[in-house]
Amino acid sequence: MDLHTAFLRARRGFREDAKLYAVAVSSLAVAFLCLAGALLVMTNLSSMANRWSRSGRMTVYLRDGAPEDAVERLRATLVEVREVSGVTLLSAAEARAQFARDANVGGELAGLPADAFPASLEVTLRDGTSSARADEIAARVGHVAAVEGVETYRAFFQKLETLVLSGRTAAAVVALLVLICVLAVVGNTIRLAVAGRRDEIEVLKLCGATDGFVRGPFLVEGALQGFTAALVAVLLLGGGYAALHTQLDGTLAALTGVRAAFHDPSIVVAIVLGGALAGGLGSAASLRRYLAV
Repeated sequence: MDLHTAFLRARRGFREDAKLYAVAVSSLAVAFLCLAGALLVMTNLSSMANRWSRSGRMTVYLRDGAPEDAVERLRATLVEVREVSGVTLLSAAEARAQFARDANVGGELAGLPADAFPASLEVTLRDGTSSARADEIAARVGHVAAVEGVETYRAFFQKLETLVLSGRTAAAVVALLVLICVLAVVGNTIRLAVAGRRDEIEVLKLCGATDGFVRGPFLVEGALQGFTAALVAVLLLGGGYAALHTQLDGTLAALTGVRAAFHDPSIVVAIVLGGALAGGLGSAASLRRYLAV
């Protein structure tokens, strides 16, 4: 049987069992939404990890009222360090303005204390600088009288790497659970559809219909269930992302320096086509068990 005929008969099957398929697609859409959401979180976590792994920077927080000449001497000393490629002085006012611009919080900053935004020296390290050498520089700078503290972000990055690895494992587990869910839901839905069309199948066999002619529409119906559920999940996730994008983008940029991002089109296509494939597999498994032709 050709594919066009299979689609036509599958469309008729969808109309006849509309309520049954609507329940199945709704259930599967929730599962795919969880999977797509987990992958979206992983996408942004990976972006943060990549950004921080290439950052090569440290922040030297200055004490309130630190003499300008002392700060300038410290800046000039840091510039002379071989591993340092640049040093930028960020005043308290500039730090406040930068945070307001990135986080998009505007007048809400009025309630924050002045010392929430200390002046700092933003130090950029050259590529290839080892963690040990960065820690050594930070330790020496930390003993300067004008310095309140030094942040190298190493501890944060190590925790982020662990989080990314854990997230990938969790995403793989979610993907496996979604696959099992698709196989079970589509399989049971197709089984009920086969039972409801038993008389039609018997008539087709008496008229000489081949096994492929009988099975084809059910395979298409299973694939369409998975495809539709995955597509609905991606659209729902995209709508939620569009609604919250501005707030998420500003907060994430302020905290990590990375803008929030949605799935790459290739990931979206993979999710939707993966849903169709899983639905087809669930249908095929059900037909092997419940449809003897």
